[in-house]
Amino acid sequence: MQIGVLKLAGLQTEQCAATLAGALKAIDGVKAVEVSFKNSKATVSFNEELVSNQRLQVAVQDAGYQIAKPVHGEDGECCGGCGG
Repeated sequence: MQIGVLKLAGLQTEQCAATLAGALKAIDGVKAVEVSFKNSKATVSFNEELVSNQRLQVAVQDAGYQIAKPVHGEDGECCGGCGG
């Protein structure tokens, strides 16, 4: 199992968070989902052999929400945008 954290944009209510959680949970291979409206983050536990991080991002977009643009160095990790 892998745990991924997606930074989100477009969540306006707790109902938005619940809707997005349902969309992510519907993906085969997703074990658990926690979506925080307050923190604009989704934490997803998934089987990396069945689900890719990219697939999770597509599901977020298909549900009508966006992935927030990462900021370099945020949370002590590289955003991956510059390769550094």
